[in-house]
Amino acid sequence: MTARWTIGERALDRSRPAVPQPATLQPGSRGIVDLLFFLGVVALLSLSDFALEFFGLPYNSPGGSIIVKIHPATYLFSVALGLAVIANPNPVGYLASLLLRCMGSTFLLLACILLWIFISRYKGDQPASFLIDAIIVAAIIYMLFADVGERTHLAIARAVHVLMITNCCLAMIEGASGWRLFPFVMSDTEQVWEYRATALLGHPLGGALATGVYAIVLMTVKDVRGLSERWRLPIILLCMATMPFIGSRVSFTVVYMTAAAVLGLRLLRFLRGGAVSLRALVAVLVLLPLVALVIFALYQMGVFDNFINRFINDKGSANSRLRLFELFDGIGLINMLLGYRMASLETQVRLTGLAEGIENSWAGHAVRYGVVITGVLWFGIAAWFVDMLRSAGRGAILPLAYIFLILSTTVGISGKTTMMSVPAVIILALSGRSRNAALSRLPADAGNDVLSRIGRGVPLPGSGGVRLS
Repeated sequence: MTARWTIGERALDRSRPAVPQPATLQPGSRGIVDLLFFLGVVALLSLSDFALEFFGLPYNSPGGSIIVKIHPATYLFSVALGLAVIANPNPVGYLASLLLRCMGSTFLLLACILLWIFISRYKGDQPASFLIDAIIVAAIIYMLFADVGERTHLAIARAVHVLMITNCCLAMIEGASGWRLFPFVMSDTEQVWEYRATALLGHPLGGALATGVYAIVLMTVKDVRGLSERWRLPIILLCMATMPFIGSRVSFTVVYMTAAAVLGLRLLRFLRGGAVSLRALVAVLVLLPLVALVIFALYQMGVFDNFINRFINDKGSANSRLRLFELFDGIGLINMLLGYRMASLETQVRLTGLAEGIENSWAGHAVRYGVVITGVLWFGIAAWFVDMLRSAGRGAILPLAYIFLILSTTVGISGKTTMMSVPAVIILALSGRSRNAALSRLPADAGNDVLSRIGRGVPLPGSGGVRLS
């Protein structure tokens, strides 16, 4: 049996000249490809490393085959992309077209392959498998989104909304009650003293990153796929209420600062004569006092005590992020070019007093693999960021800047995490262009973000007020 595309009809817009389409870019449903893609997104957002360990897969534990060290979502994405190529009537042409249209992701894949070869040849004491789930799958996700149809795109967006809302609710329940859906286990030891919620997304740093990206997209992107406008404000407030329970201080600060900036811009626009809908005005007047009352009640109950204590006493966490650069003091030329050996690096980490390890993705790459091959990897990651901007437009600027900041303050993609792939799914699902838009000559809506609305001209007299809608 030969796998085939299910080709649909595309309505022509008589008002514009027809845009010729390459034979390798055929619109319509992709059948099993889209199903696997959808299942991969669901698995990525619901099966954390803690969940996999709970179900008996030694995903992070020592031992076991390399087969169980790769996230199930990665398998689903890889098979989906492989079938998308094989099932196309012109597989070679389609693959070449896909690689050329996703140049940033293609370059990232090549950079990861080069790093893998370098590690295998010169760094036999260090694992290279982390590249698969940490970085490579982000490029595969972008390629799958490049040709996704609007129907599947909408289904994925709705799944993202449902799973993120579910994660927020679970995180609040875990943080308030102490109960956990999946045990917080690191290095084969359950972290019973940890108050931070894990919910569906696993480690608090990764969960905070994903929740923050989701909240910032809802705050700053005008048209969010799969979400009615009436639900936007309640979900934003839900995400903001969840952040203290997850416990990441940097993510909490960035999300709340973004909310304050967006609210300030909205207020400034209203004072300059801009209109505001009656529904939004009523929602603000009703929800804000209610939210303030709930926060005050939770504060009196001591729910936020642990989170507040992290700001008062971070146990040297902030200082360790600064001291990690001492690893580069007196580093020899060979170590600068090729990176430390694992035993030597562990010794340097202990001598520097970095109890939490190297909590900076970029420093982690540089000290392990040297500046030469690391520079190639960084250029690949930068190219992938450009791809994300091409697909999601200026609405992705703030979420991507937030991702870069968090990766710079955590182990991030220098270890086996999903801190690139999960945010990629959220951004591309909610604000990325579908295949039909990508094939059009018209550019993406440049006004679909908060940045493009800064500095607009003063509205005409009579254009402000309250809209009855």
